Amino acid sequence: MFVTKRVNGYYYLYFNNEISGKRTMVSCKTKKKPEAMKFLFNFKHNSDLPNTADQTVIYLSDLQTEVLKYVNDNLRPGTVLIYKSTLKNLLRIIKDKPIKLITSNEIENYKSIRLKEVSQTTVNIELATMKAIFNIGIRFNWIEKNPAKDIKKIAIPQKQRLCFNEIEIKLILNNCKPLIKNIVTFALYTGMRLNEICNVQWKDINFEDRTINILNKQDFKTKTGKQRQIPVSDEIFKLLNEMLDHNSNGNILNMYDPEKYIFSFKFGLRMRIDYVSKQFKKVLRKLNMNEQFHFHCLRHTAITALIKNNVNINFVKTLAGHQSISTTLGYIHLVTEDLRQAVNKIKFE
Repeated sequence: MFVTKRVNGYYYLYFNNEISGKRTMVSCKTKKKPEAMKFLFNFKHNSDLPNTADQTVIYLSDLQTEVLKYVNDNLRPGTVLIYKSTLKNLLRIIKDKPIKLITSNEIENYKSIRLKEVSQTTVNIELATMKAIFNIGIRFNWIEKNPAKDIKKIAIPQKQRLCFNEIEIKLILNNCKPLIKNIVTFALYTGMRLNEICNVQWKDINFEDRTINILNKQDFKTKTGKQRQIPVSDEIFKLLNEMLDHNSNGNILNMYDPEKYIFSFKFGLRMRIDYVSKQFKKVLRKLNMNEQFHFHCLRHTAITALIKNNVNINFVKTLAGHQSISTTLGYIHLVTEDLRQAVNKIKFE
C-alpha cells in the first residue's frame, strides 16, 4: 500500500484488493504530500471505503486528466479548448466529486448557472461536449450511465446568415489592400473557411486538374475531420497565376515552393487567421457597414450565390464541406430582391 502523485498533481492511494486480488487506486483528493500521508494512515486504520472489488473511486478530476489526454491526441486544437473550458466549469460548479455520484439534476443546475454567464449557444456547445466527456467515462468502465444524456439543449431561433450584396462586394474589393483583396476574392469564389484558406500550400493546388485539395495536416485539421477537393474556377485560376507572376520576378521556377503557403507574410510565414479577420473588419468599418458583418460572411455569400444560381443542393454540400445536408439547407433563404422578382411575375389582365 502506498501513495503517489499522478500527472494531474493529485496524490493517489494504491493497494491490493483482498477480494479481487487486483491493485486498486483511490484519490487522496489532495496535492499536498502530508495530507496524502494522513489519508494513507486513516485508510489503514479506519477506512470508510468498502473493501470490495468495486473499490476504485474515480473523481471528476481523474476523468478530466484522461479526457484531455484523449482529445489532445485525437481532436483539433480548437475543439480541445472547448473540452478544457467545459471540464474547468464542471469542476467549478459541480466540484471534484466521484463521477458515479454526479446526477442529471446537477447537470441541469450547471446549465442554469452557465446561462447567467454565457450565451445560449455556448451553453449548448458545452452540453454536447459534456455528453462526449461522460461517454469517455463509460468507455473506460468508470460509470454505467451518462448523467448528461437526457439533458435537453436550449431551443434557439435560427439566425439569418448574413451575406454581402453585389454593391457591397465591389466596395469591399475596391478598399482592400492587395493581400487582403486576394484573400477576399479567394473566399468568394471557393466558399472556403478562413482557417482552410490560411492553410493552403502551393502543393495543395493541382494546376493540371485545376483543383484545390483541402487536407488534414500535422498542424491543421478540417472542421469535420474530412478532406475534400474543390474545383478551381476561372477567376481563381486567373488569380493564382497572377500571384505567381507577381512574386516570381520573371522566373516562376525560382519562386515556386510547394511547401509555401499561398497566402503568407514575408519570409513565407503562414498568414494568421486573427490578422486577416482584423484587417477585413477595418475595411468594413471604413465603409460603415453593419457591425454584425465579419469575414465568415464571405463564405455565406459564396454558398448563397451557388444556391441562388440553382446549383444542386448536394453539389453545394460537397463544395462547402458540410457534414449534414441540413446545414446546407439552412442557406436557402430569400432576400428582398428575390421576392420582388417573384411578385413581378404575377399579372392580371
